Amino acid sequence: AILSSIATFALSNSLDRRSARFTEERDAITRDLGALDGHVKSFETLQLGRGALLLVLNGSQADMQYKYLLDRLFRLNAKQAVRRMAAIVHPQDWQGRMAPYDALVDQGYSDAGTIQSIQAMENAMVLEAGERLTALQLRHNIVTGRIAKIESLKAQITAVLASLTSALTIVIFFVTTNRTKPAPPPPATVPEKRQRPASGRRRAADGR
Repeated sequence: AILSSIATFALSNSLDRRSARFTEERDAITRDLGALDGHVKSFETLQLGRGALLLVLNGSQADMQYKYLLDRLFRLNAKQAVRRMAAIVHPQDWQGRMAPYDALVDQGYSDAGTIQSIQAMENAMVLEAGERLTALQLRHNIVTGRIAKIESLKAQITAVLASLTSALTIVIFFVTTNRTKPAPPPPATVPEKRQRPASGRRRAADGR
């Protein structure tokens, strides 16, 4: 029973350490998934708003200078979301990747070529963010499955060792009981009746 308890503790401790590592990884993936998905949605919302207002300005025959100003205003608002996407997708060199984009957005542009360059960078970042979301979700599913398998294995091992402990306890109990069982007492002897001497029997007969 003691050895079984030690084995159960050792195996459970080992499985718990593995489960803790996977749980920590799963939590980090969950944070990145939520953050990246939120930044992508925020950027796409700003993109839709910018496109809608530009359509309105095109319909009203507004001056091109106002269109460029509105375009830059929306891209400045969206820049923070793009930077955060880059930080998650490229954590090692995101600042270097963002430098050309920041330089174009921050300057006061007024030509279609600059807008096309900015749009191409944004589209590339959104595409990379989508691929990263897919990879993160796949890894999340794998890690979650491994955690579930570890917990299932731990439960099975605990149940098997508990059954073995019960069986060993019963066997040890019977073996110990048989060894310490007292020997049965010897059968009682019936005392023999002493016969009277012949002379005594005669005197008894004469007395009658």
